[in-house]
This record gives sequence, C-alpha cells and structure tokens, in this order.
Amino acid sequence: MTRRAALLILALGLTAGVWAQNSPYPEIRSLAAGGDPLFKQQQDLVDLAYQALASGNPPGDLALFQYRAQAGDSLFSLAARFNLPYETLATLNGLRGSASVTVGQRLVVPTQPGLFVAVDHPGELDRLVDARLSSEPVNEVRLTVARASGAETLIFFPGVRFHPLERAFFLGILFRFPLPSARLTSPFGVRSNPFTGHPTFHAGIDLAAPTGTDVYAARDGKVVEVGVMDRVLGNFVRVDHGDGYETVYGHLSQVLVSLHQEVRSGTILGRVGSTGMSTGPHLHFEIRRRGHPEDPVPLLPARL
Repeated sequence: MTRRAALLILALGLTAGVWAQNSPYPEIRSLAAGGDPLFKQQQDLVDLAYQALASGNPPGDLALFQYRAQAGDSLFSLAARFNLPYETLATLNGLRGSASVTVGQRLVVPTQPGLFVAVDHPGELDRLVDARLSSEPVNEVRLTVARASGAETLIFFPGVRFHPLERAFFLGILFRFPLPSARLTSPFGVRSNPFTGHPTFHAGIDLAAPTGTDVYAARDGKVVEVGVMDRVLGNFVRVDHGDGYETVYGHLSQVLVSLHQEVRSGTILGRVGSTGMSTGPHLHFEIRRRGHPEDPVPLLPARL
C-alpha cells in the first residue's frame, strides 16, 4: 500500500479488557455544555484536530473516551454532540447501520475525525474503505481497542470521510429495489432446480410480479450487455455501475434500453416477463462484484 508514515498514538490505556467499572477509557457521563470536564476535554481535542487538518498538518495524538448511550441518543445525534462525522463513530464501534445505537450501549469516542478499519475480521464495509485507500497517499495509524470480547486491532485514517459508495452501503441504500413491489420466490444460493429437481447454485433472487411490470435500474450505470432470447435468462440486461459492481435483470418480456446507454437509478430497463427458463412471470435479479455473484438482499432496502 502506498501510504504515508503512521502517526504516534496516545489511546488512554489501550489494553485488552471488558466493559466494566475498570474500563480502560475515561467515561464521559454528560453531554451538557459545561457539565462534564471530560466532555470538554474531548471537544477541545477535536477542535485542535480539525485545526491541524485544515492547515494540512497531522492532527497529533489520538485519545479515546467512552460514553454510555442514553434514551433518545442516535448515531447522528451523538455525532453532532461530539462534533465528529457519524462514520467516525460507526467505524470505530463496529456499527453497521444508522439505527444501531441502543440505550446503555457503551461507545468508544475518539478525539479526531476519520475512518477506522478492522484488521483481523474485516467486514464488507472495511474492505470497501481499505480498497479505496490502498493506493492513496493518506496517513494511517494502527491501534488496539478494548472490546467486550477482548482486544481488536484497527487502522485509523485521520480526516478521511466515507466515499459515496461506502456511505450508501452503510445506510443500506447501495441499490434501489428493482421493481415497484414484488414477492421473493427464490433466494440466493443453492436450491432445487425447478426444471431438473437437482441442487444448483442460484446466482440471484427471483421476484414474482405481473407480466409487464416496470423493471428499474437499481443504480446509476451503463448498459454493457443486452441479451435476446438467451436459453436461461431469456431477454435480459446487464448494467455496469462502476466500483466493480454489476446488476443483471432476466426473463424480461421487453427490453427498453440499448447497449452502451447511460442509465440513472430508477430508469426503466424493461418489463417483467417469463422468457428463457422460467416457470412464470418474475424478475431474476443479480448483483455481481468483480464478476462474482453476491446475495442481493443485504444490499437492497428492506422490502423483502
């Protein structure tokens, strides 16, 4: 990776441990202005970090505090109170969604904006961030953070924000639903082939809808393949969305776009049909990343 030298770090007792009375991080108990001296200290250090980043200088040592979420707290409200981007709190605490803060949950709170990436057990979001930053000349620092389950190694990128792709993934809006409404009739993965009865791998999901239902582009992109009467998919469209992602829309009764056409999220690509190897009107929908199929359900809004 082409990255600048790591920063020094002061993380206030970065030792393995469990969340208890003797947690290694000083606990901020109140977010009221002038109420908790630790909160004021955290805010002062955040201000210094922003000033350093704005002047093009390293933000200095990183310190960590802890805070127990109260009733009414959310990821976005806490980010605003701590004067940090929501993605900073989310990636440091392993939060996977905007509604993932619960009452009583203990959160680690840093003194600098930036992104944290898990080293030992990276999730899809960690891999997206790391892949983007691997070729950019950004500062990084490796640290160990105490979790309830023990110590976890993270890489911190000061001052870095989510890319639009990463933001969409985190917020659960990476792709829009490709139909106005539908019923999931066949999931992703190994299933019994409806024609042979043998176990086969299903590279997408099947969404039942009436013939002629509009089929939407799930994200901005370019049409890179239009198939007509393919033996398996019948009439289909494949769209390249960049960032290694493609979507496939199969069994269409009509195709309404042309090869190399630029499309926007929500563009009508065609209409639901039952062409190819199909037992009834439905949309076969695939999401591929770097040529490999992925389960579309976690990448779509919760409508199934």
